[in-house]
Amino acid sequence: MKRRLLLSLCNMIVLCMSVTDAAAQTPTCDSAQYLFVTPDAYNVPYRIPAITTTRKGTIIAVADRRYCGADIGYGRIDIVARTSRDNGRTWSPDTVIQRGSGIQGAHDCGYGDAAIVADRTSNRVLVMSVTGNVAYINGTRENPNRIARWYSPDGGRSWTHADDVTDAFYAMLPNTRTMFIGSGRLMQSRLVRKGKYFRVYCSVLTRTAMPDGRDVAANYVIYTDDFGDTWAVLGAADCDGNDSPCIGGDEPKVEELPNGDVVLSSRKHYGRYFNIFHFNDLRHNSEDGWWDTCVASHEIDEGISVGANSCNGEIYLVDATENATGRKVKLMLQSLPSDDARAHVGIWYKEIKANGWYSPAAFAHKWKRGLVVSQVGSAYSTMTIQRDGRIGFFYEEEPQWYSMVYVPLTISQITNGEYK
Repeated sequence: MKRRLLLSLCNMIVLCMSVTDAAAQTPTCDSAQYLFVTPDAYNVPYRIPAITTTRKGTIIAVADRRYCGADIGYGRIDIVARTSRDNGRTWSPDTVIQRGSGIQGAHDCGYGDAAIVADRTSNRVLVMSVTGNVAYINGTRENPNRIARWYSPDGGRSWTHADDVTDAFYAMLPNTRTMFIGSGRLMQSRLVRKGKYFRVYCSVLTRTAMPDGRDVAANYVIYTDDFGDTWAVLGAADCDGNDSPCIGGDEPKVEELPNGDVVLSSRKHYGRYFNIFHFNDLRHNSEDGWWDTCVASHEIDEGISVGANSCNGEIYLVDATENATGRKVKLMLQSLPSDDARAHVGIWYKEIKANGWYSPAAFAHKWKRGLVVSQVGSAYSTMTIQRDGRIGFFYEEEPQWYSMVYVPLTISQITNGEYK
């Protein structure tokens, strides 16, 4: 009798554990799907979401497969991808699109923190990432954390081997000892086109030597007019720290205003740093302009203000319609966690004037909190516009810090019904 009671009790415990585990493996947002679950069958964790939509509508979702169990620079990491050709309803099996060698000290030891863009006029896809076996904070000019670049020529069906472009990137920033491209989404301009391609922007986090000898965190925005072959720095003549658009910023992202000006959104505690590059005359010169004065969003009236977390997020300009009036509008979206810890990832939004000129302070003013996507611990996030008009939102969520979650969202869901 005692043995039966003991077996029954054990079975109940197992059943309860199974129910609990199953619940823990369910994303907290309706219609969400886990694309990469931590730990996987080989006890390997995942991190760092990146996502894009190709010209033909294929969604490509990318993540780190962290065999080393830590950030890029500490050992082997592969970049893996899954694709969807039906607006996120079903997904392909995962594919390794860049494999780290795991060889200590090798330039290809690992690939991590990818940023991705699909060209809007061809089938090419560009990915940039960190590579090597040097952690960001430990990088030096003699032994930096390295930069890799690779392509898909056919919308994500196949991938080239990564090229190491470290020397070219560090040559642009002669006072920088270590560099990190903001992961997630590379931003392709809607207005600036040179030859075959529309311009692609991204931003980098650096440790840069100031003229007074200080070693500071400094963001720079870089761009390419030939889809990643060559790059240049936007609006910084000396790259000595003093001309950084955001001193003290962390992982950065960029977006384009409707008039072509470039917004820098940089990670910080309690909100975001914002700065804007103003072109003097974009129609005649797509390089000439100036950076404004950086502001902290939580210090601006009705600006984005969150808890003490510091976390990567995404900024994205989208078309929308105001439900109450039928007006066609532009909305800027910004995602990030809202709590003191990394939890409750959500999306803030702000209506943007179609031809308006914004100072950073005006841009940081009057944001609204939209959908809270995650109800639990959650961190990095990014997004893409799908062919069906929904926003493909890709983010990190518990359990196990983290699994990689995809959810398709309408503008109406994000804005609580104010816009569609």
